[in-house]
Amino acid sequence: MSDDNANLRSGRRPFLKSIGVLGASAVFGSAAASAQSDDSLGAYHRTLREELTASSRQQKQLPAGEYVYGTTEEDAIEAFSLVGGGDESTISVDSDAVPITTGERLELPGDGGSPSDYAYRGEISDRSFEEGDLLLAVAYVRSDTSDAEVTANFAYHYTDEDGADATSENFVQRGAHFEPWDQWMRYFFPIEVGATPTEDAVPALEFWTCYGEQTVDFGGVALFDYGDAEVTLDTLPPYDYEGRSLDAAWREEAADRIEETRKRDFEVRVLGPGGEPMTDATVDVEMTEHAFDFGSAVSVEHITGDDPDDQTYRSTFLEDFNKATVENGLKYPAWESEEGWDIDNERTLDTLAWLNNRDYPVRGHYLLWEEFTTDGGGGMAIENGESLSPAEVRETVSEKIRNHAHEFEEEVAEWDMHNHPIWQSNFRDMEELGWDAVAEWWSVADEATDHALYTNEMGAIGGQWQRSQYLDYIEHLVENDYPLDGIGFMGHHQQWYNQMLDVTNIIDGFEAFSEFGVPLLVTEFDIQIFSRRNAQDVEVQTDYLRDFLTVAFSQPAVEGVVSWGFWEEDHWRPTGAYYDTDWSIRPHGEMYRTLVFEEWWTEERGETDEEGVFAANGFKGSYEVTARKGALSGATVATVDDEHGAVTVELEPPSEGDESEGHGDDENGEKRGHDEEKEEEKGDEKSDEKEGDDHDEETETAHD
Repeated sequence: MSDDNANLRSGRRPFLKSIGVLGASAVFGSAAASAQSDDSLGAYHRTLREELTASSRQQKQLPAGEYVYGTTEEDAIEAFSLVGGGDESTISVDSDAVPITTGERLELPGDGGSPSDYAYRGEISDRSFEEGDLLLAVAYVRSDTSDAEVTANFAYHYTDEDGADATSENFVQRGAHFEPWDQWMRYFFPIEVGATPTEDAVPALEFWTCYGEQTVDFGGVALFDYGDAEVTLDTLPPYDYEGRSLDAAWREEAADRIEETRKRDFEVRVLGPGGEPMTDATVDVEMTEHAFDFGSAVSVEHITGDDPDDQTYRSTFLEDFNKATVENGLKYPAWESEEGWDIDNERTLDTLAWLNNRDYPVRGHYLLWEEFTTDGGGGMAIENGESLSPAEVRETVSEKIRNHAHEFEEEVAEWDMHNHPIWQSNFRDMEELGWDAVAEWWSVADEATDHALYTNEMGAIGGQWQRSQYLDYIEHLVENDYPLDGIGFMGHHQQWYNQMLDVTNIIDGFEAFSEFGVPLLVTEFDIQIFSRRNAQDVEVQTDYLRDFLTVAFSQPAVEGVVSWGFWEEDHWRPTGAYYDTDWSIRPHGEMYRTLVFEEWWTEERGETDEEGVFAANGFKGSYEVTARKGALSGATVATVDDEHGAVTVELEPPSEGDESEGHGDDENGEKRGHDEEKEEEKGDEKSDEKEGDDHDEETETAHD
């Protein structure tokens, strides 16, 4: 903020200037208002302030600020009016989902010339602002008009030199233009006040609504003035990240890498019953599964449960994902039946069997976590571990790793060998243990299992506060020939911890770790936002998912992204789930499916050339390939990857009394059949017991 008149300031603005412009009574009224205590606020205003000042917001925690348009919903409604045209009426809000109780409905004709011709305006006549002052406007908005549009504007209205009405530039810095939903959603508008054009200019917050015939409802309009408080535009919602724009330079490079890394040319050769090439045969190439891992953590409770939600949970998992992690069932405290870990081992085994029967690769989570107790959400479950000698700790951990790896050798495809090696270095920091013990534990794991061994840590790609330490740790492993097969990143992103990274930062992180020459895997991906009622949070979550997955998919070293759950009722951070409680898919869930099953999915049709060959280009993965010419038909399943680029389909006449297509040979592998599995098959295998709470009991900064 500017401070050109520091000697005259009372608070942050020149006291004498305020008297000159507003009069003494107005100034003292404003001073009294600046002492707005929580007790003086209406229910909505109190709730809003408490939310924005909550310590849980961490880096995004805001000071109390001063309400500009009074301290109740009624005050704000009285301050705003519709100007330019249209009808305005007061409405009651009876939704339990939002904290407001009243609003105003604007019914707007479609005959205006520009968006500002009809505006819902609240002029401010009882205070002045200085250039650089930071404000935050808030509003709940909804509309039943399918293509409704609104633009938020904070500006000065004044008379120019020619005596005409004029308006300054719009001082709203982000999110000014928006399209209201058909339900009440909250919008934030950060404001950096510009220069006052004239002494008699009047500031106003207004919403331009002249975008054709539409009906728009407003409620909960509020404006915070932050005075001299330590606030920056970055701390004011809505939140953003660099590289979000659709014309950002990184997108073209990522698209080129995807074409080069994730796709390949392949040929379908069609042969007749006598082995001759078939020209002009119609060929359909349909992808059935990605080579890239798009996985999810799963809950023992819902994989083995038998109520309707459990059935939907299983079918949704089968539809959306191709890899699994058992979220908690393989953790030592769960498997060893520690108090508070109410997960039945038989049901965990049933879960593994259900996944294995459908050919799902399962990540084993985990073999080593340098924590005796379960306080951080896992650990080694070593009773009275602090009283053991270093030698006893060394041997106990070795035995647990060995037994766990042997126990699940047939059920898992890979292991998180060392979980949270940076956040939890407790054993490594103990005298007489150190790196020697860690090296021994890696060696024990390598001898006990034939499966790949990964590290797994947070704060390196989801946030970056531990990136440099994780790089140092991996460098130590590589330089000392540890049996490292892959590097895992937990990939948890939270708005209030500044964990929505700029896109170039994400790229830099992946590229730095790719230098070690082993596969990279995002093991526990989710994006947690402040509120699903904040429209702009939902929008940035959707865009960030799009961009994070695009970057990951474009990086040659990255082999997959495993989401940490997908359903609101079984997600450790419910705002990050892809599906609501009622299984309605959320916008970022829609984006996930659009990318995975549309944009990065191959379905092609064409005809063979004179040599009986149909040339195609597609994403690496599994395919169903069918061909037909006249009454002849054939089909096969195939794998398209770096090693396999040719598919042969042999056409056969229909069997007597059989109108169905024949089947050709599969040179390149089998298609997984989990999409055709029947949910009822699990009915006789399930235990009748119900699993308890399947979630980690973690802190906000780390969990497993």
